[in-house]
Amino acid sequence: MSQKISPAAVSSLSATLLIPLWAKAVEFAHPAPLLRDAQAQRMLDLIDFDFSIFASAKASQAGCCARAALLDEYARAFLDQHPDAVVVHVGAGLDARYERLGRPSVTAWYELDLPPVIELRRQLLPESGNVYLAGSMLDEDWMDIAAAHGKPVLLVTEGVVMYFGAATMRDWFARLARKLPQAHLVFDVLPKMLVGKQKQHDSLKKLGQTPPEFKWGVADVAELADFGLEVLAHKHLSSRCRKRYPLPMRLAFLSGWCKRHMDMQMVWARFRNAAGHPN
Repeated sequence: MSQKISPAAVSSLSATLLIPLWAKAVEFAHPAPLLRDAQAQRMLDLIDFDFSIFASAKASQAGCCARAALLDEYARAFLDQHPDAVVVHVGAGLDARYERLGRPSVTAWYELDLPPVIELRRQLLPESGNVYLAGSMLDEDWMDIAAAHGKPVLLVTEGVVMYFGAATMRDWFARLARKLPQAHLVFDVLPKMLVGKQKQHDSLKKLGQTPPEFKWGVADVAELADFGLEVLAHKHLSSRCRKRYPLPMRLAFLSGWCKRHMDMQMVWARFRNAAGHPN
């Protein structure tokens, strides 16, 4: 490709997709990588953007890769149990999870994101057995598409839900529970103490004076029960990447207080009203 592709058409919120792409591309050259993503490295070279602005964001670089690796593991475990599943990657951005997991032979794998993002994704990472859906995660059309297969459903979302308020998330989970009651969800959740702290984030603050706002988080994963979810498994992000953080953060995350109040959680959950049914 002789001319680089500009991501200028995406919104300020969608522009956050550039951070994990950069993080995974950089990780590809690491001698002991947290994640290997050849597609990220390839796509980075095709985009007209100065990724050097993120160079000092050491915590985000490791954290993005550890987050993706942990969610990949949950997704792989679900697909081992349900090889005929329908997967919806909600807010897919430019993430190549389908490729990283070896293009699994599931019933269907959908990549859902806003139209400008899907257009950019098609230029950089065309469909290869997965199907792209242009729309908002708050729409219900895609829920109906997933439900129509009559198969186990896995919803994967990464780096997305913290940008929506608690009321929006409560409503979204309720609609999902109604439309896809047997679905499992794999996602990351922000600690409540970081809500509103986006300007202190080492990579988000590089996106301009008004980075997208962190609007939702939980003090404890037990709070997810109030959103209609039963947590099946969860892991602290630092459990995978603490040793790669800058020294002050490495020391901080040795404390139980910091892990409880400042660490992101990777969550595997299902809807509580489905807990008594086979999944």
